[in-house]
Amino acid sequence: MTISPPPESSPVGSVDRALIVLEILAGAGPTGMTLREIASESALNKASVHRLLRALMYRGFAEQVLPEQNYRLGSALPILASRFEQEENMALLLAPALAAISQEARELVHLGRLDGAHVLYLDKVEPERALRVWSRVGSRALAARTAMGRAMLAADGVNGQALAPYSRATEDPQQSPGAVISLPRLESVIADTAARGWSIEVEENEPGIACVGVALTRPGGRSFAVSITGPIERMDEQRRAEIGALLRDRLTELGPHGFQVASVP
Repeated sequence: MTISPPPESSPVGSVDRALIVLEILAGAGPTGMTLREIASESALNKASVHRLLRALMYRGFAEQVLPEQNYRLGSALPILASRFEQEENMALLLAPALAAISQEARELVHLGRLDGAHVLYLDKVEPERALRVWSRVGSRALAARTAMGRAMLAADGVNGQALAPYSRATEDPQQSPGAVISLPRLESVIADTAARGWSIEVEENEPGIACVGVALTRPGGRSFAVSITGPIERMDEQRRAEIGALLRDRLTELGPHGFQVASVP
C-alpha cells in the first residue's frame, strides 16, 4: 500500500486552524485551557479562536468546563479514533509495521485475531523470496496449533481449563487434520509463551513450516497478533529467538497508538 505525501500547505485555512486548536486541546489534558491561552499558543486572535471552539463544540470535538470556563477535548474525538481502530481497519493501521517486519526478516508475515477456537487471518505480507503456505486473508486455522493463536491466548491470560475448548478443537482429524494438542501440552505452551513474550509453532500447523508470534493488546479491546513464518531449515531455535525479539522490538516501535506488545513477567 502506497500513501501519497501530504500537500505542502493547507488548501482550506479555516480547517487547518481548527485542527491546530484540536492539537492544542489534546496537549492541554483534562483540565483544558482558557480562551486566552489557546489564542496565545495558536498565534490566532481571540475572536477567531472563539468561533473555532464554538464550531468544535457543536460537533462534540470540544467542550467547555464550568465554572472555570476552560476548553478541552470533547467525546467525539476518542469515539472517532475508536471507530477507526475497529477490526476492519487493523490491516490498514498495521500495514507499515507488517511491511517493515517482512522486509527486515525476509519472511512471510501474518496479522490475525481470535475467532472462537480459531485464528482469522486479516492480512499477510509476502517476502521477496517465495514461500508456499496455505494461508490466505480471510482463512482460519486452529488457535492451539498456530503461533498467533498461542500468543493471543497467553496475552489474554487464558489458562487452565479455559484452554480445554482450544485443545478439543484439534482432536477431530476429519474437520482439522494435523497435530492433536493435548490440554497439558497446550497449558505448557501457553505458560512458556507468557513467560518469554513470544510464541512458537514448529510443523504443528503445516509440514515443513515454523512460525513465531507476538500479541498486541489494548485496554478493553480485542487482542491481535503478528507472526513470522518460514521453512524449518531457516527457522532453527536460535533464529526463532531472534525473530521473537525482532517482532517485539518492531511492534513496540511501529504498532498503532493504543496498542502495546504483550507484557512479560
